[in-house]
Amino acid sequence: MNPSLRQDILARLKRDYRAEERGPYLQKVQCPDCGKREAYIATEAPWMLKCGRENNCGSQLHVKELFPEFFASWSERYAPRPDQSPHETPASATPVADGYLRDGRGFELERIQGWYSQESYWKPKVGGSATVRFTLPGGAYWERLLDNPERFGKQKANFVGRYKGDWWQPPTLTAADLVEAGEVWIVEGIFDAIALYHHGIAAVSAMSCANYPDSALKALADAAHAAGTARPTLVWALDGNRAGQNATLKHVQRAQAAGWECRAAQIPGGGRHDWNDCHQRDELTEQHRETYRYHGALLLAPSAMAKALIIYKRTERREFWFEYKRQVWWWKLDVDAFDRAVRAEGEDGGDQQSLNPAIRDAALEQAGNVKRICTCFPTALYYQANAITDESWYYYRVEFPDGRAPVKNTFSGGQLASASEYKKRLLGVAPGAVWTGTSQQLDTLLQDQIGNIKTVETIDYIGYSKEHGAYVFGDLAVAGGKLVRINSEDYFELGPRKQLKTLSQSVTLHLNPDREAYQTGWTNQLLGAFGSKGVVALAYWLGSLLAEQIRAEMGSFPFLEIVGEAGAGKSTLIEFLWKLVGRRDYEGFDPSKATMPARSRNFAQVSNLPVVLIESDREQEGGAKQKQFDWDELKTAFNGRSIRARGVKNSGNDTYEPPFRGSIVISQNAAVQAGEAIQTRICHLHFTREGQNRQTKELAEALEKAELEHVSQFALDVAQREAELLTRINERARTYAERLAEDPDVKVLRIAKCHGQLAALVECLGPEGLGLFNTQTIDVAAGHVWQMARERQQAINADHPLVAEFWEAVDYLEGLRAEPVLDHYGGEGDLIAINLKDFERACGEYKLRVPELRELKRYLKASKTRKFVDANRTVRSRIRLNGASVKCWVFQA
Repeated sequence: MNPSLRQDILARLKRDYRAEERGPYLQKVQCPDCGKREAYIATEAPWMLKCGRENNCGSQLHVKELFPEFFASWSERYAPRPDQSPHETPASATPVADGYLRDGRGFELERIQGWYSQESYWKPKVGGSATVRFTLPGGAYWERLLDNPERFGKQKANFVGRYKGDWWQPPTLTAADLVEAGEVWIVEGIFDAIALYHHGIAAVSAMSCANYPDSALKALADAAHAAGTARPTLVWALDGNRAGQNATLKHVQRAQAAGWECRAAQIPGGGRHDWNDCHQRDELTEQHRETYRYHGALLLAPSAMAKALIIYKRTERREFWFEYKRQVWWWKLDVDAFDRAVRAEGEDGGDQQSLNPAIRDAALEQAGNVKRICTCFPTALYYQANAITDESWYYYRVEFPDGRAPVKNTFSGGQLASASEYKKRLLGVAPGAVWTGTSQQLDTLLQDQIGNIKTVETIDYIGYSKEHGAYVFGDLAVAGGKLVRINSEDYFELGPRKQLKTLSQSVTLHLNPDREAYQTGWTNQLLGAFGSKGVVALAYWLGSLLAEQIRAEMGSFPFLEIVGEAGAGKSTLIEFLWKLVGRRDYEGFDPSKATMPARSRNFAQVSNLPVVLIESDREQEGGAKQKQFDWDELKTAFNGRSIRARGVKNSGNDTYEPPFRGSIVISQNAAVQAGEAIQTRICHLHFTREGQNRQTKELAEALEKAELEHVSQFALDVAQREAELLTRINERARTYAERLAEDPDVKVLRIAKCHGQLAALVECLGPEGLGLFNTQTIDVAAGHVWQMARERQQAINADHPLVAEFWEAVDYLEGLRAEPVLDHYGGEGDLIAINLKDFERACGEYKLRVPELRELKRYLKASKTRKFVDANRTVRSRIRLNGASVKCWVFQA
């Protein structure tokens, strides 16, 4: 074992799993599956971590599963260094391939010396990788990529040449050796064949489950004929997934028709492990092989009765369920009928093991009863729960005998409690599936399927999960900078004991992980159509993908306001920005049209994604305002706290207050009219039709036509470079905030902080970040953010439009006469006292527009041109007869 690899593994086990070194073992290792500190691993060759709780856990994990980063790039650890002295140069000409086969695959290099070569592979736009190459018949070859193969997408290996009809066999084994072995195991991969070879099994690699090696079999038959012996038995040992099983059945049928005796071997578990894994897990002993042959025999059983007999002979259970051709069957042995059948042959049925096998098999067929109890095959995959709503489900896969695609759906505990409820649910989720078994038979099925079922953690939103440190984007996830695809069971395997899925169905994202399809020409179109404002909006979208982390570090994340004239391109811009994160044909939702529960769900269903509020500030004919959305609802979202709380449906005092995990974008024609608390939380972008021409129109149309497949890689790019971008944001945001705070035109620290964050996000689009824009463009956009901060300060220094309209009307009315009209202090002193009903009456007399008093009262207290002093103060009027007392709003003159 490579010394540096060994030291790295031991150090990480001590750090991450609290291992303690005791003699030849690391002990008290925290088991990744059960969490108990009862696992152990050898210190000399730390490959397999085993849990000591054999009955309750018994987990065995290869260190590759715990620390995949140590096994990602083999050249970094094993290739000779450029500065390495000649006497340090390794004797082998294939050091990287040697290291991979020894430490990555567990092979003894002495056994496979000369079987392979070390080569290299290059792919444009991706880069190169060292490879380990094996020569195939006919001059073809197969090579495995060794250095960060995830860069090449799904491609982990490279085939050159034609291998159809042939197989790869160990170079030290001739056709005569295979004939002499008496049994030839046919596996899929070369490494599988080598693994079996290490255990004395004559194995060959078909290279693919779809490849039937007819040419190689003909050569083997000729070798047997030349030797004057019978052909060897073929053991089809393809992968245990459905593709491998289907290919096994097809190949066995074809081989038997060609005169070959066939058997099968299968690793239980649905293809989670292959023969190389079994080699590394020390699971290729004679006892293990017997188990694999048993499962292979089950696969090849020609009938339901034949399969039931194979199971009975191994388990001797009198009743059991089993699957045959994607249907559930029930076996029951009539003991009395068995005894009668045995005695009819003149035997004593007391001891089955001492019976003549032929008599026993015939009696079992007569006495055994096989009945189909379900017309499909439902399999419980895992348990999932929503801790907030106290709901839980078992996630099932339902397979059909006619080859239809499997259906996956949930079953609640109540739906599994009785045969009748189970039958109803099955009929509802799987077309044509009928359960005809009893509740007792269902109980037996459930005990076997869910007795030790795994649990998958869930989130009820889409986006970033802070607890798991992972982004969940539909069928893709990103954890620790690495892309993870959803597995066949609809959840993400992020690592040991880290299985995650989202329950959210409301937001659908379609991201394309193909880096070659990413086209960055949209950056020029965005800049040409919207200028620096478009760059700033894009920067905010980038920040939205990191909002949770930014809030965790800085305590808050600003809102963005995109407003302006109708036809200025706001919708086009926002819809395009949504495409960058994989959401098609969507702009936002109108909070004024939504109920409070609907609004709160919209805010809670995403994380590290924007929530866009559109057209929430509208006017009726004549300028009168409709009922408006209360912007103060958003205050707590600035810090990531809950926008709305609701009671949990139980008998206690529990409440549910989901934190706000996203960002907020406000898009409408008119600017937000709210108090200073909201205004200082907003970064304001104002768009106009000025500068629009034929060229900008064409650029905007190009953005409208942009396909998700070519631009949605932006979100994955940000998620995969999360750590790097956050480091830069944290450093630069503080610098910008300090510089803005020193600007005499920016007096509110919150404005400086918010715009400092936005300027740092703009930098992340430049050469030192994602590299989407050049330095000049970034400098101009950052300067625009600085100007936005100054304009935001000016906006909060001014009165609210309703207040400004109020004072404009007051000044007009007071100017109509020489004596005071509205000021009950009579224009004397440094205070003004106005009765709002008098103001409303006077406006009516002179046909002036009257602001709605309920709305006006909300903002008058924030009056700045004439500072508010008191509301509803009793004042002795100097403009009414007899100096009557009047309730007035008082302001400084």
